[in-house]
Order: sequence, then C-alpha cells, then structure tokens
Amino acid sequence: MATKKRNYKAEYQRRLQLAEERGLSTAQARGHVRKNEVKVSELKQSGVIDKSRKTTFKRFYQAISEIASGKSLSKAAKDTHISPTTIKRLDAERQILHKIDKGKGWQIMSAAHFPILTKDGKLFKDVSLDRKNASIVGHYWNAAHKASMGDASALHDFTNSTVFDMNGNSYRLLTSVDDLVAILDQMSDADREEYERSFASDQRAFRVLNHAA
Repeated sequence: MATKKRNYKAEYQRRLQLAEERGLSTAQARGHVRKNEVKVSELKQSGVIDKSRKTTFKRFYQAISEIASGKSLSKAAKDTHISPTTIKRLDAERQILHKIDKGKGWQIMSAAHFPILTKDGKLFKDVSLDRKNASIVGHYWNAAHKASMGDASALHDFTNSTVFDMNGNSYRLLTSVDDLVAILDQMSDADREEYERSFASDQRAFRVLNHAA
C-alpha cells in the first residue's frame, strides 16, 4: 500500500496560521523571538496560549467593527481586550485601517468581495474580505479552477486553510475535488456570471454588519 505523501507546505502554513490565531508573531511561531517577545515555551508554561487560542482574531475583528461604528482605535482596543499594538500588527498584512485626511480617525476598508465555498459544501456570495484573506481566497479559486480541469495539486495546499471575513466569521475552504466539481456543475448561467463578476470587485468602505464575538 502506497504511503500518502505529507504536504509540508500546507502543514507549515497551518502552524503559522494557528500561531497567529493565538496572538503570536511569525518570529515566535518559528522559535526565533525578538528581544521584546516572550518565548512560546514560557507562554505554554503559564497557560497563556491555551487560554488565548482562537480568540485573538475574534478580538481583532470585533475591534475593527467597533472602530467602524465610530470608536477610536484606543477605545475599541480597550473595550475588546486587545492591545492597540496587536491591532496594528495584525492589520499590517490585512490593510483594513486607513487614516482619514488630517489624521482624524480611521476609515475601515475591505479589499474585495469574493465568493467562498466551504468544506461543508456551502457557497457564500459577495463576502467582504481584507487584503490578506482576499489573497488567500483568490489563490484558492485559481487552484479550484485548475482542479476542475484535472490538476488538483495546488488545491491540496488549502486543506487546513481558514479564512476570516470582515466581521470575524471563519470559513474552512472546500478541498474535495469531487464535491467542488459537482457544485460548479450545478451553477446556473446567472450564478456563473455573478461568480465571475465578483472577482472584479473594487475596494469598498466597510460598514458594521454585526457585533458577534
């Protein structure tokens, strides 16, 4: 019986994403902490990692929603129990926060609105995404298109991928080729046109949809 080849790239990305969900920097996740950072081993011993797992992102996006509703960054950070430094660090790749002219407050901008196909076969249309998650979803759909044409190699890189919308809702991406092809085949002409249009979406101002934690 052939041994299944381990996808080290997908596993590495999964570990980095899990570390980020715990509020760790890339340097901490790799074991090369900066001078002002705490070692992961020390965080484990103190129990901080277990307590904060998968909550940092929730707090970040909740803070973004609070800022979108009119609060200052510092007030939103305080109310959602996350530091302004962490908000700015997570935003560096996501590019959600944009200074309003003359520095009076922030404008919240989404990078794109893409469809998302989840692991349980649900298709969500026009999902508001930040720059980092829009990039992941864009690459996913390129891989999905190749998979529908017979080359599923790139799709396997998304096996453990989770993306977040602008409200902090998480989505696990569908990577079953059979399920993917079946869903795409069931799309009507109108659905396909809407699907194609969604990838031409421009950056838009974000408005609060909900305040779910």
